[in-house]
Amino acid sequence: MTLDTSPLTDRIDHRALRAFRRTLPSAVRPKLASVVLPFVFLAFPVVFLAMVLKGVGFDRVIGDFSSSSVMFLVPVIAMPIIAIALLVRALRSRNGVRQFRIDGFARANSFSYVPWSKGPQLPGMIFSRQGQSSAYSTDVVSREGEPPVTIANHTLVVGSGKNRTVHRWGYVAIRLTSPLPNIVLDAQKNNEWGRPALPVALSAGQRLSLEGDFDRHFALYCPSGYEADALYLFTPDVMAKFIDNAAAFDIEIVDDYLFLYAQRELSTLDPDLWKQLLSVVEILSQRVRQWERWRDERLDAEVAGWTGGVVPNSARREGVAPQGRRLDRRAEWWWVIGGILAVIGFYNLFKDIL
Repeated sequence: MTLDTSPLTDRIDHRALRAFRRTLPSAVRPKLASVVLPFVFLAFPVVFLAMVLKGVGFDRVIGDFSSSSVMFLVPVIAMPIIAIALLVRALRSRNGVRQFRIDGFARANSFSYVPWSKGPQLPGMIFSRQGQSSAYSTDVVSREGEPPVTIANHTLVVGSGKNRTVHRWGYVAIRLTSPLPNIVLDAQKNNEWGRPALPVALSAGQRLSLEGDFDRHFALYCPSGYEADALYLFTPDVMAKFIDNAAAFDIEIVDDYLFLYAQRELSTLDPDLWKQLLSVVEILSQRVRQWERWRDERLDAEVAGWTGGVVPNSARREGVAPQGRRLDRRAEWWWVIGGILAVIGFYNLFKDIL
């Protein structure tokens, strides 16, 4: 397809930008008061210091300065500098330029655009986590058609206060015509120290080795008993396309979706990234159409039990049997082992010192 990326880089009509800003939700463009008040609070120490210096006399204060006085004033001076940096960042986030450009790009290419979306309710592994306090997607660019496609950025917050952890992902969601077994391709390129970048740990017993050099690029996981189905879906030509075009992404097939995941924003102002993503989508969409013929024989076996062993075409069921709908996950013990080793190390260190 011919992609028009000019709205991502062209000069902006500021009158149109002002009108567009008024349509943005508060989650994207908070009220000005919520931005300015923290700045005023952090800038107060400077005002207070200026009043003190004026009252006491600047020359006298400078003459009486000691090193301890200087150290005392460092945080007082640093706070307004931090405040100014935060204010500039907040004002830039409120100007709506990013959203305006991506919205223009979406409209120029017959896509729809949503700047912020709560949730969303999608079945992929990045969209929910135990203990999450909030989850939302931003810069959601979608296309209806064959197949429907969504590209967006996702933020998931787990816990609160000091225990608050923020997880950010970019994702591509391709809607399939029928449900498939839960299959995960862990990209080897983005692993660190041999540890997968996936947000969940999968049982090693579900890993399936494929022919050729596919294993050098991806670790494939499929539900136990679905090995033959995975081999049917990932024929050599499909594997080659994934290696050539999607080796930088972790991939999950779950229910009737195919997801590409990256630990960075994918809905951006980068024209080259958009060209790459939509090229990958087009190539993979053509290949996964052959998956429409797949049927879960376990469901047909249930029908055969009711019909005396004969399964007419009209009675064939679409979907996936319960045992194939989700992969088994395992607990991660690396942090427990690391904590034990750290305790043992500190114990031996103190023992040697004493």
